[in-house]
Amino acid sequence: MTRRLIIAFAIVIMWDLSVTLAEESGPTALERQGHALAERMCAQCHAVGKGGSSPHSAAPAFRELSRRVDLDRFTSRLREGLTSGHPDMPTFRFARGDARALTAYLRSIQAR
Repeated sequence: MTRRLIIAFAIVIMWDLSVTLAEESGPTALERQGHALAERMCAQCHAVGKGGSSPHSAAPAFRELSRRVDLDRFTSRLREGLTSGHPDMPTFRFARGDARALTAYLRSIQAR
């Protein structure tokens, strides 16, 4: 093996190890805060975890939300006042920290 190939191989192994360790370390404090918000404010209608069905049949599961909304803009939408065309969905307005926390949690559970 050439020296460059060995270095490239070592970089790939270190990157893979860092991704694995990050996944095994558990949720961040921000993600835990977002999960608590989702449980308190949203779980009556939405499936807020990595599995399960939504209690309200028209409410999307949070783990699939990235298929419906742009999570890059979602924090702003939460701050501005999140509304839905669905009549059962109340309007929510989140403080900056709570909006960041909920979005971080949503990102962490998206179905791959």
